[in-house]
Amino acid sequence: AGGDEEDAGSQLLAVGAGGCFTATLGNRSTQARYYTSQADVTALLSRLASGGGGDEVALAAGGAADEAAEPRLPNAMERAQLLRIQSRLKRCLTPAFCLDYDGTLAPIVTNPAAARLPDGVAALLQQLSDRHPTAIVSGRAVEKLQAWVDVPGVYYAGSHGFEIRGPNGSQLNYTVAAQLLPEVRRALEVLHAKLAPIPGVQIEDNKFVASVHTRNVSAADLPAVDAVVNGLLEEQPLLTRTAGIHVIEVRPQIHWHKGKAMGWLIKCMCEMLGLPSGADSRKATAMPIFIGDDVSDEDAFAELRGGRGIPIVVRAEAPLRRSTAAELWLRDPQQVAEFLAMFLNS
Repeated sequence: AGGDEEDAGSQLLAVGAGGCFTATLGNRSTQARYYTSQADVTALLSRLASGGGGDEVALAAGGAADEAAEPRLPNAMERAQLLRIQSRLKRCLTPAFCLDYDGTLAPIVTNPAAARLPDGVAALLQQLSDRHPTAIVSGRAVEKLQAWVDVPGVYYAGSHGFEIRGPNGSQLNYTVAAQLLPEVRRALEVLHAKLAPIPGVQIEDNKFVASVHTRNVSAADLPAVDAVVNGLLEEQPLLTRTAGIHVIEVRPQIHWHKGKAMGWLIKCMCEMLGLPSGADSRKATAMPIFIGDDVSDEDAFAELRGGRGIPIVVRAEAPLRRSTAAELWLRDPQQVAEFLAMFLNS
């Protein structure tokens, strides 16, 4: 298994009797301490079951040799993929864009409060939303998204979809789990009080989500952050914990996520355009194109697999096919903007 500091070679795990460790399969964007591959998991369980290796178990880091030969996602800007997208869009009336904010439209920055759209992106979104239904689907609060994007024709789904608002002038205003908002307020108070002594922790109020940013927290202090969050959830069972890239989020424990929010948004978009919006008919009306970079976006990617839409993940390099539910990838926010600009004349 590989750790944060060691992406190749092997790392020795000292697991004593009664001990434990956490690992994630394939996708490294989690709060787990190690990442590993399917083959490594099989080997590890076999070794542990046979009692081999005593208290120490060594595994290759992430199956580096195997990964080199594994298929990776194609880039959405490749000519062949653009032709495939064009062919799929011929089956419907319009694409419908659902876009994450951080790491997708805006670059990731050290201070989460400073994340802003690059020059020209707001104008691009304005032109895009004039032609096709366009939504921002983010973990940020709706009010922040509206202030930072400031494009009248865009839909907003904030707090991972717990609050949805339509374009300026529309009556669309939908809230999920409003009764649990006081629980999130209390959680924020506890987190501020108990995490204040830990250097580098940044706590963000995203209305229905309490975001604990750990990008600037040392590895030595991360267990203390985990302990505080886990202790909070023991006292507030109506809330749950999810993980993203350098962030732990506490939110209402209900079956609602970006994928569910996206489906509801597409329905509303069709209705507001006066187009068929039923579960079956809207498949021929609007083709969802979801672009995101974080773990929470996987819920939306999964909803679109099997021809139900076009899920695109943003990564610095082509990800393994098995590591994500997305079908295509883009390199960074700049390439996302280049991709979106191609739809201005469609």
